[in-house]
Amino acid sequence: MIAKKALYPAIKNSSWGEIYAVAGKDSERAKALSPSGRFYTDYQELIDDPNVEAIYISLPNSLHIPWSIKAMRAGKDVLCEKPLAMNASEVREATAVAKETGRLFMEASWNRWHPRTKRLAEIVRSGEIGTVERIKTCFTYDGLPDENIRALPELGGGGLYDLGPYSVAAPIWLMNFAPTEITKAEVAWHHMGSDETVRVEFTIGGAKAESITSMNVPSTLYFEVFGSDGAVVMGGNDAFNSHNSPSTLEIYGKTGKRVEKFDACDPYQLMADDFAKKVRGRSDCWIMSLDESLVFAEFFDSVFSQLAKPNR
Repeated sequence: MIAKKALYPAIKNSSWGEIYAVAGKDSERAKALSPSGRFYTDYQELIDDPNVEAIYISLPNSLHIPWSIKAMRAGKDVLCEKPLAMNASEVREATAVAKETGRLFMEASWNRWHPRTKRLAEIVRSGEIGTVERIKTCFTYDGLPDENIRALPELGGGGLYDLGPYSVAAPIWLMNFAPTEITKAEVAWHHMGSDETVRVEFTIGGAKAESITSMNVPSTLYFEVFGSDGAVVMGGNDAFNSHNSPSTLEIYGKTGKRVEKFDACDPYQLMADDFAKKVRGRSDCWIMSLDESLVFAEFFDSVFSQLAKPNR
């Protein structure tokens, strides 16, 4: 679904890359996504194709690292859907392979490329709202079928891994990866065994953060930052999924409220273009580092340890 609705149009509309071939267990679905009609029903055959320069991986979470490593060892650069891995140990293993092979390996946290996301960080770091005191983030959706891979723990399902790279990671990167300390973690388990709803409270860089993820709460998305001199809030109910739609930021300060508007854009394309530029050796691009992915994975490991369930 993500490949079809997000990455496919991003690459199709890009001047920096093209979809050369697609691999999928379902031949008809794979063929339908391939503009050239070139497709494989075996992932390894795609990786071994000498004409393939880079691989985009949108497999179930538990398969991200195994196939990313295979692709890098085959000489391919890799853009991998979030979460990059099932735990910090896997991130370290894959990072070592990326260094060994000299391949670019990046987590596809596309929201980080959105101009509104970048602007929020710019406002906070400029000191306009003073010292950050509190951060509240939330990303939920409702009605997850039992057969959906997001409900299956053996495939890396669960709300924290599905939505946490957006809402739970946001306070961490916003506060420049300052040390964190979890003060409270609560979970409601899905009957299939995955984490259905997770609420985490933690301190970071002198601020208090509260992050919520859920697969069984009506769609609720927000990113709110409160400082000693004001606040900045993402307008609307689209804090982490604004895609091809206009969006807004609301800034509250000593002189009142102002609203900044952002045109509709495709942050998936912005991300894919930066990835392709980096592959081509360009410097006019931003790449989310593996060091950041490692910090997020370590934090998720800590959350799961507090929820009394083994790391996956």
